[in-house]
Amino acid sequence: MKAEIAVLFLMCTWNVSAQCDNNIYLTSIPYAKNSSYFPSEYSNELDSVLEQTSNNKGYLLLEFQVTEQADEKSKKYNMWLADRRINRVKEYLTTSSYSSPIVSKILTASTHDRRDVSISWCKPSEVQSSRAIAAHGKHKVSQSDLNHAPG
Repeated sequence: MKAEIAVLFLMCTWNVSAQCDNNIYLTSIPYAKNSSYFPSEYSNELDSVLEQTSNNKGYLLLEFQVTEQADEKSKKYNMWLADRRINRVKEYLTTSSYSSPIVSKILTASTHDRRDVSISWCKPSEVQSSRAIAAHGKHKVSQSDLNHAPG
């Protein structure tokens, strides 16, 4: 029983602390202001992500940046909207039978007014400590990068 609890705890902690320093940037999915639906033409981008990553070991990292808000009501709304936006991308991928793990992060205290979900590929050995905060090293990907990424 203790072992099962420990494994469950580690699984939950891994999801919270997932970070890859040498992530391979794949694409970003933009959203209109106050919308949680991405434009339909970005379905092709997500289909490309499916093709590029489904036969590789690793996980997708979905990140969304939320700008600092002065009042609590705006902060709650923006966190809710960020979560819905990330979940729309996850839903699209999982309904397409995507089998690799998908990890999501909402980055708070951003100074950039961006409304996109950034999608990166991470290899399992690149998971870092929960003390790390920001992702580094984004660049466009090729199939060769996915197959030969360090780690």
